Amino acid sequence: MHYIRRGFRAAHRILLKTVRRIWFRTKGIRYIPPDFIFFIYPEEKKQLTVIDVGCGSVAEFSTNMIERYDAKCIAVDPTLKHKSALSDLARKYGDRFTHIPFAVCANDGMLTFFQSNVNESGSVMTDHINVVHDEGISYEVRGITPISLLNYLELESVNILKLDIEGAEYELLEKIDRKELIPFDQIFIEFHHHAIERYTKNETIKIVEKICKFGFISYSLDNHNYLFRRTI
Repeated sequence: MHYIRRGFRAAHRILLKTVRRIWFRTKGIRYIPPDFIFFIYPEEKKQLTVIDVGCGSVAEFSTNMIERYDAKCIAVDPTLKHKSALSDLARKYGDRFTHIPFAVCANDGMLTFFQSNVNESGSVMTDHINVVHDEGISYEVRGITPISLLNYLELESVNILKLDIEGAEYELLEKIDRKELIPFDQIFIEFHHHAIERYTKNETIKIVEKICKFGFISYSLDNHNYLFRRTI
C-alpha cells in the first residue's frame, strides 16, 4: 500500500507539471529541462542579458538561452571541477558566454566552498546534504551579493537572473530588500529545503510571498522552484 501511495503521488506531480506547462505556454512562459521556466520577450528585445548563477558544468540554461535567443549569458559558479568545461563553453560561444568564478550569497567577501567528489553540486552551506554525506574538498572563494555582482559587471539591469545556490538562497533572500531585486526583470530560483534540514517548505513559501510584495508575480511548475516576473 505504501508503494501504491507513493506511485499515485509521483503520478500526480507529473500530471500537475504537465498541465501547468501547457497553461504557462499560453501565457508566454517557456520551459527548459529539467525545471527552468521564463517569459519570452518580443522580437525587439531578443538580445537578452542573462545571469546564470550556479550554472553547473554544462550550463544548460545558458546554452539554451544562447542557442534559442542569442542571449548574452554570464555564468557564475565557483566550483573548481567545472572550470575546464565552462572554459570550453566560453571558447565555443565567444562573447555570448562569460564565466565568473564567484559564489553568490548574502554577504561580500571570502568564504569557504565545499566541493563534492560525487555530486555535481557543492555548497557554501556546511549542512547541505552533499557536504554532510559526500567526500570532497573545500577551498576559499569570493562571495558576492546580486547587487555587487551587477556593479562588478557594470550592468544597471538584467533580463533574467537564475539562482541555484544550493541553500544559500535562504539567508540571501531573508535579508534582501526591494531595491536589490528591482534591476532584474525575471528571477528564477531553485529552492533547496529538500537538501538542508533546518529549512522547510514554510521558509520557501515565506520568501516567495516576500518577493511578491516587492512587485513580482510568481509562477511554479512544481511548487518547489519559482519564477518571479517584475510587474512595476
